[in-house]
Amino acid sequence: MRRTPFALFAAVLAALSLAASWISTAADLAHPRHPRIGLVLSGGGARGSAHIGVLKVLEELRIPIHVVVGTSMGSLVGGSYAAGLSPEVLEQRVTQVDWNTLFNDDPPRKDWPARRKQASETPTFDFTVGVRDGQLKLPKGAISGQQVQLFFNDLVKGAETVQSFNDLPIPFRAVATNLENGEMAVFDHGPLPVAMRASMSVPGLFAPMEWDDHIYVDGGLVRNLPIDVARHMGVDVIIAVNLGSGYLPRDQLGNILGVTGQMIAILTEQNVQTSLKQIDPKRDVLIVPDLGDITSSDFARAPEAIATGVAAARKAAPQLVRYSLSETEYATWQRGRFGPGHPAQQVGEVQIAGLERVNPGVFDTLVEAQKGKPLDRLRLEEDIQNAYGHGDYERISYHFQPRSDGSDLLIVNAVEKAWGPGYLGFGLGLLADNKGDSRFGLRATYDQTWINPLGAEFGAELTLGNAPSLHTEFYQPLSLDRAAFVAPYLDYGLSPDSVFLDDQRVARYNVIRGRLGVDLGTTRRGTELRIGPYYGQTNVSLDTGSPELPVGRVTDTGVRARAIYDTLDSAAVPRSGTRVLLEVLNPLEALGADVQYTRAFLSATTAYSFGPNTLALKLKGGSSFGEQMPYYDQFPLGGFLNLSGYANEQFRGNDMAFAGLAYYRQIAALPPPIGRGLYLGASLEAGWLSEGVIRNPATGQNVILSPEQNGYGGSVFFGSDTWIGPAFLGLGLSGSGESAIYVLIGRP
Repeated sequence: MRRTPFALFAAVLAALSLAASWISTAADLAHPRHPRIGLVLSGGGARGSAHIGVLKVLEELRIPIHVVVGTSMGSLVGGSYAAGLSPEVLEQRVTQVDWNTLFNDDPPRKDWPARRKQASETPTFDFTVGVRDGQLKLPKGAISGQQVQLFFNDLVKGAETVQSFNDLPIPFRAVATNLENGEMAVFDHGPLPVAMRASMSVPGLFAPMEWDDHIYVDGGLVRNLPIDVARHMGVDVIIAVNLGSGYLPRDQLGNILGVTGQMIAILTEQNVQTSLKQIDPKRDVLIVPDLGDITSSDFARAPEAIATGVAAARKAAPQLVRYSLSETEYATWQRGRFGPGHPAQQVGEVQIAGLERVNPGVFDTLVEAQKGKPLDRLRLEEDIQNAYGHGDYERISYHFQPRSDGSDLLIVNAVEKAWGPGYLGFGLGLLADNKGDSRFGLRATYDQTWINPLGAEFGAELTLGNAPSLHTEFYQPLSLDRAAFVAPYLDYGLSPDSVFLDDQRVARYNVIRGRLGVDLGTTRRGTELRIGPYYGQTNVSLDTGSPELPVGRVTDTGVRARAIYDTLDSAAVPRSGTRVLLEVLNPLEALGADVQYTRAFLSATTAYSFGPNTLALKLKGGSSFGEQMPYYDQFPLGGFLNLSGYANEQFRGNDMAFAGLAYYRQIAALPPPIGRGLYLGASLEAGWLSEGVIRNPATGQNVILSPEQNGYGGSVFFGSDTWIGPAFLGLGLSGSGESAIYVLIGRP
């Protein structure tokens, strides 16, 4: 049969196609195409450290990873690995970081502004209620995640200029949950630390992450093992690491934290079971580390979790080795992992974003230190921490965007507290001993911030109980750096003061004092100086016992000066730092005072720690410089850690000196926001007082309540520093053989 030219052309084309197909098949058999492998890392909190162990074995087996997808802790490990960090570096960072510090939003107390340090001397619960637009508002979570965000920034700084996650050394996706609609959110671009933080926003623990006009929480709620996300990125093989739910045992379900955690674990496990059905046993590999009793909060057990991940991956090695590369091929792949990601180096411009109430000028120092200069990362994070320490922000983060001139735009995102600018706080104070003294009080505080562009604040503190008091102050800085300020104030309070004759309580008086004054002050390098006049009235009345003190109203108008230097890490149970207070009170007859005298008081506390052990030295002294002061202004000694073993304020004198040395050992560390720790301790104390004298109004004669004397005391105690404030249970012994049992909530 005669063939047409078209038919001949078609036959030739078919033959060429067949030959090409045969050649291609032969080439594939000789050099088969290596499959694209996607690594899927589940969430699990502290259990997620096991992912690092899996990564170590994958590199030992020379298995290339082409796509990484992670949820929650899986996004932290996965995002860091995708950004170019080796498993060894990840292991070092995760095991060496102090997670308790990381979960504590506040920077160290020594870096707080002086005003906030002074407020912490009166303990309140570590919980505030916001007041905004006339409504009460609650914080979004127990932890805002400030320190966590900065840790993420530092962890992936080598890829911080990358905008698309496809441009990372390994393409990456982070999975979060859109809190507004409950849908899965897949982060494929933006600042990498933001994506990691959004994926890890455990509800109730971490505040949700707001970004691009959306609110995100932990991705484990919708997709804790996001196999489908990796499939959509075009992989051929899935290596999935499932950490399990980590259900809490029954004995840990007796509080709201345990119940909440278990509910999240149940929800998470349900979507994990759905994801596991997507595993193809012929090609995919599922790795399930046996983490035993390691819970999602056991970050201190990270080395154990990593070792468990290593063991699980090696168990799966027979399935994994089929995807191994030769040493040469793997070395080539590894070199490619450190491709386009580069840290920011030159800051061309600085942008402060997110401010509504706070004057942007407070960031001028930060801007001047970075703009047009090589990036000083250490200085940047110090300036961010100093700003955050003022207490106005939910979080302050930073990221970079490349500019056309080769420099980078530094964006500092300062998110103000959504529940501010007014804050209600509450506290409890209790002092009781077996010597007949007890004081209790319920405390409420209110602070209104940023009343004007210079950062004026109004503060009020009300205490109800058997020692009620009210303190208000309007604090007006004269510049944004608070180098100078003016502070009018009102103080009003009742103090139940006891009178002792030798070691017997003979009377109890109610001393009501009111002061209206104004301070002029300055704050320099952590030291606050104040001085100002005040109008004062004191009213003394007999409550019980013999009439030893003069009663009635006294005008004590005068001048007050105060200097404070404070670097203590905690006002309650300090483990490092120093605090020095000097206060001079001078009622003046020229200003209308009924009696004139000078009261000078100096106290100093310093603490030094080595491991869990702390030595704290306290020195204090006071003098009236030879002048006779009213009894209620004389310097007291006696009580817990203040000549322990004696009754509270058993001794008073016009002149006083005291030294106390306390040793305490931290027996347990408490995770934020629960507290700082539990302690066992002991103290040695010594004090001297001048002769205790008061003037009898009936006879005009001086009554000697106690001779000039030295006193000694010591104590053993159990202490705690928790979210409700410091608390102590102590046994005191005096040098004269007296003893006392103390129960204290608040500062001793």
